[in-house]
Amino acid sequence: MGLATMQANETITLIEAYDAMRIFVEIVWRRMDKPQEEIAFLLAGLKWADGSPVDPAMWQNWLAAAQRVREERASPP
Repeated sequence: MGLATMQANETITLIEAYDAMRIFVEIVWRRMDKPQEEIAFLLAGLKWADGSPVDPAMWQNWLAAAQRVREERASPP
């Protein structure tokens, strides 16, 4: 799979962003080249099963994080 570079101002859906975060964490985990049980546990909960994450709290936490980013971007520093 080739790497295409997105531009900083491009947008993606919340679901795409969730998957991007999960893939990013997995890439970093593999790059460490050693077992990292905590990250493996996190990745297991982030995977999709029957249309939702294995750990439903992960999705709720993700939505809360996305909302926080939106609110922080909407209010000037």
